[in-house]
Amino acid sequence: MEKIKARYFRMGDLVIYIFFICFFIYLGLNILQKENFKATKIEIYVNGKLKFVQKLQKEQKYMFVDTDIGGVEVEFLDNKVRVISSNSPKKLIVKQGWIQNPGDLLIGIPDKTVIKVVGEGEDELDYVAR
Repeated sequence: MEKIKARYFRMGDLVIYIFFICFFIYLGLNILQKENFKATKIEIYVNGKLKFVQKLQKEQKYMFVDTDIGGVEVEFLDNKVRVISSNSPKKLIVKQGWIQNPGDLLIGIPDKTVIKVVGEGEDELDYVAR
């Protein structure tokens, strides 16, 4: 009977393990060093065009934004924003609730409305809505 020699660890395995360890260390360091942007303002787009830029604020404020199907009522409070009324049939933009972090979006399809929170230091294109 032939004796089978078991070999559990090969040199190629070592190369693969080192590659994965280095890769995950690199990802971890990039995630930890990612800048946290502070939300400063919101941008309101209607039909793909920037209509309003409003600073976030602690005080309660309301704004009406005119759209093709009537408009939406936007509420600002405690550096957050939400839509409180809309003329769209299902009112999905109202159901999305509060947003406050840079990059957060409220999207109303029938209204053709996008509300985006923008933070300090953001200078690259995130979304294109048409």
